[in-house]
Amino acid sequence: MSGLTAGDVAAKLVARLSPYPAVKALVAAQLREWPDHVTVLEKSLAESDPGFLSRTDALAQLVWKVIGDDIDLHCADYHWMCDNFVGELMFFRRNRQYKLQTFAEAVAQIYSNADYMSRYVKGILLSQVFWRNHARVIDVFRSNFLTDNKINYEHLDVGPGPGLFLAFAATDPRCQAVTGWDVSPISLPATRTALARMEISRPVSLILQDVLLAPPEADRFDSIVISEVLEHIEGPDIALQMLIRALRPAGRIFINVPVNSPAPDHIYLWRRPAEITDLVRSVGLQIEQQWHFPATGKTLEEAIEHELDISCVVIAHK
Repeated sequence: MSGLTAGDVAAKLVARLSPYPAVKALVAAQLREWPDHVTVLEKSLAESDPGFLSRTDALAQLVWKVIGDDIDLHCADYHWMCDNFVGELMFFRRNRQYKLQTFAEAVAQIYSNADYMSRYVKGILLSQVFWRNHARVIDVFRSNFLTDNKINYEHLDVGPGPGLFLAFAATDPRCQAVTGWDVSPISLPATRTALARMEISRPVSLILQDVLLAPPEADRFDSIVISEVLEHIEGPDIALQMLIRALRPAGRIFINVPVNSPAPDHIYLWRRPAEITDLVRSVGLQIEQQWHFPATGKTLEEAIEHELDISCVVIAHK
């Protein structure tokens, strides 16, 4: 707004978020560490739907529980992660491809670097609140996917990361059992710690499992979520075929895949949302609903025209 300093904009933003105390506290902490990020946060949280902001505040409450007393460290690592993403974006614009092409490269350069991964995970956690497309994905999962599952459904989360999706399923009284699969032996203990911090008391089965090598457990789950995983692997169609096998008849799956999303460990590139629709249909799934959430500050039309980051969500059934 004309005549306002960055400090004025930050103060107005924090004041406007007063009805949403958990979001407000996260934003205020991040702006103390990185004042220049106010423009991004102001655009991301320029939301006219109070219901969505209220649900995002519930999400932010869980994020606070995971963070504990380490808010300054998380904010610094979020800043570091965003700076790294700028470099990835510049490479993507010059070369029209991601830096890494194989999972082996990602393991060698990213996943085997414990310090890097620790910082990366902290940054991604805050992005679930700070980036509108990330917050919208979780909101659809809570409000449109879990609510339409059948009573006593058995749920699987592939690549649960900080456990936010797992937490919402585990606290759904209609959910009978919750399982998480992860390919990383380092990630699983971190997920369990996060669930404990979020005070998830019910049993959650966490299993070391590569989705591309999933055992032939036919008809085991009623509900599956695979969010921000397929872009990390070389055979996304194979992964979906494995998950279809694991679904019971009429079982439902929540798929979240970003297109044009350069990140240090992304290897599989889709350029348009229609490619995700084609992928889902090609493996035999029936699409129920789909959404396309562009990056903060962009319309869907702008994002498609300029090949910008879009979070593509598909809810489908077997």
